[in-house]
Amino acid sequence: MAISNQTNGVYVERLAFIEGLSREFLALTGRGVYVFFNPLDLDVLFDKYLSLGMSIRAFARQCVRNLT
Repeated sequence: MAISNQTNGVYVERLAFIEGLSREFLALTGRGVYVFFNPLDLDVLFDKYLSLGMSIRAFARQCVRNLT
């Protein structure tokens, strides 16, 4: 049961990350995150985000800066 709750927590955190990232990309570029990245890229970005310990907003701004 604890493993199931832990897995659900990771899914919720990943969805919150993608939603926040998409919101920031839309605000900064006028386009959603899926214009720039495919789902596999987003998994890699999520892992990087977790390792850096940054806010989603700061991480998204860094991603946009790296793309331009």
